Amino acid sequence: MRRLLVLPALLLLVGCEALSPALKYEEAARQLRFTLDRVEPKVELAFPLEQSRLRLRLEVGVDNPSDQHLRTRRVAGDLKLNAKGSDFALGSVSFPEGADIAPKGRSVLKVDVALGYNDLKTAWGPLSGAVLRQEPATWSLAGEARFEILGIEFGVPFRTSKGSGS
Repeated sequence: MRRLLVLPALLLLVGCEALSPALKYEEAARQLRFTLDRVEPKVELAFPLEQSRLRLRLEVGVDNPSDQHLRTRRVAGDLKLNAKGSDFALGSVSFPEGADIAPKGRSVLKVDVALGYNDLKTAWGPLSGAVLRQEPATWSLAGEARFEILGIEFGVPFRTSKGSGS
């Protein structure tokens, strides 16, 4: 009977050891610091106005203070513009899958986004002011980086912003 109890205890102990590397990577991922390094907006006016677009080049810096090399499955978030005291939702942004995040270093995630006038009707005035007239505004990105390590999937939330204009 004691032999039957030793086997599950041994399996539990070995199982915890196997999870240890995954926990180490998860802890490393939770130490990541995200910054919105660059927002390059370009308004493409067209006639009729409904055919106008906003093109954005976004760069998000990721600082990794840990010794672990990490690879994301997916990074996505919601982009907003704060102008004249109001927040305007601009849409969802998704970065390429499989982004490498270097250990003890900095990596940059880049994406180009095109948003149509119909998606931005309520924000078009503040967007035009921020982009064309360089009025003060703050771009913000709130999202999640998804990881899968040793078969365990988890997410790390992030929030970052960058001011623009005079």
